[in-house]
Amino acid sequence: MILGAHLTITAGLAAAMDLCVELGGNTFQFFTRNPRGGKQRDMTDGEIQEGNERRAALGVQALVGHFPYTVNLASPKPDAYRFARDVLYQDLRWGDRIGADVLVVHPGSHVGEGVDAGIERIAGAVRHALDGYAGRTRLLLETMSGQGSEVGYEPGHLRRILEAADWHPALGVCLDSCHLFAAGFDLRTPEGVAGMVETFDRVIGLDRIGCLHLNDSKTPLGSHRDRHELIGRGHLGRAGIRAILENPFIRTLPVVLETPVDDIREYADEIRAVREILAERD
Repeated sequence: MILGAHLTITAGLAAAMDLCVELGGNTFQFFTRNPRGGKQRDMTDGEIQEGNERRAALGVQALVGHFPYTVNLASPKPDAYRFARDVLYQDLRWGDRIGADVLVVHPGSHVGEGVDAGIERIAGAVRHALDGYAGRTRLLLETMSGQGSEVGYEPGHLRRILEAADWHPALGVCLDSCHLFAAGFDLRTPEGVAGMVETFDRVIGLDRIGCLHLNDSKTPLGSHRDRHELIGRGHLGRAGIRAILENPFIRTLPVVLETPVDDIREYADEIRAVREILAERD
C-alpha cells in the first residue's frame, strides 16, 4: 500500500523524504506554499536533485502537493479570484519542476452566488492553469463535504469542471473519506464503498481518480461538515476505515492521512493504526 501523511518541506525535500520513511510511510503530502497563501517555496536545482535522489534511495512512491486553503477558485471577488488563478498556474508548473506526482486543490466556495456561478469560475481558472501545460504532474480537484457554499460535494459538480476543461489529460480528482461521508456516501461497509466507487466510475471515470485523503469523521453521515478525526475514532470507525482500504480500486491509490494530530511525529501512530486495521480478521 502507498500510505503516508501530510508533512512539511520547510527543511527541504530530502529531509521530508527521511521523515516520511521514519514515520513508516512511503508517500507524503505537503503544501505548495504557506497554507495562508504566502510566498511559494523557493527551491534550487540542487535541492530538488538531492530530494529526488533521496526519494529513489528510500523508495518513496508518490509525492503529493496541496494548494493552500486560501486559494478560492470560485471567489466572486476579483482580487481573490485573480490570486487563486495565479497560484494555480504557477504552482502546477512548480510542482512539475520538483517532481510532484499530483497537486490537490479544493474546488472553491461560491460565497452565496450559487453552484453554477462557482463552477463557471473554477472551470475558468482550471483552463487558465492548463493552457499550454504539458507536464507530468496531475491537477486533482478534491471531493468536498458541502460545508457552507463549497462546490464539489457532488460528483456531478466535478464532472462539469472536467467537461469545461475539455477533459484535459492532466486533470483529475482526489477523494477524501471524511468529506465523502459528510456529503452522504456511507463508507462504513464494503457495499457502501463499492457503491461510491461505482458512482465515480460512472460519472467521472476511475482513470481520473489520482489520490485518497484518508480521514475519519467527527460528524455523522450527511452532516455536510468538514471535521477530520483520528483513524478509527470517528463515525467511520475501524470498520469503515477497513472497508475503504480493502476496496480493490482504493488499494491502487496513494493514501494520505490528514488526521488532527498535535505533533507531526504522531502520524507514526496513525500509519500504524491503519496497518493494524488492515491486518485484522473477522
